[in-house]
Amino acid sequence: MCQGAPSQLLPAARLRAVLALARPGELLGVWARGGRRALRLRINRRALLIGADLGMLLRRCDRLAIRCRDRAVAVEAEGLIAWRTLQVVTGTPYLPELDRLRFLVPDLEVSGTRLTLRLGLGGPEEALAACVAARVPVVASWIDYRG
Repeated sequence: MCQGAPSQLLPAARLRAVLALARPGELLGVWARGGRRALRLRINRRALLIGADLGMLLRRCDRLAIRCRDRAVAVEAEGLIAWRTLQVVTGTPYLPELDRLRFLVPDLEVSGTRLTLRLGLGGPEEALAACVAARVPVVASWIDYRG
């Protein structure tokens, strides 16, 4: 898995290199820039579903081609989903209920006023509900990716 956030393939990516990542009989999702609608290509028993909507590709394909250090790589969809973390900015650096939050979210990382919660295959709603249950004042939150 790559370090940092996953990136879309650039328009200059070579189709031959992406096609080589697909297995025969498999529908490989290709997360690429541009295009409002998904494009389906089939060449020599290899099929690609090319689109800019990552969520749609994750729902339809078991593996996806993404950009990693300026080259195309194929990753498992579930692995890419499990790579997600929720970044939470709290309203105060002192959190009296932090032990309760650690009990609800064992993989919690704390750095000043920022919390990092691994989402795995779960959604951000459960993690934010744990913050509410632990009375953590949430100022902002966003989804980030960590390899």
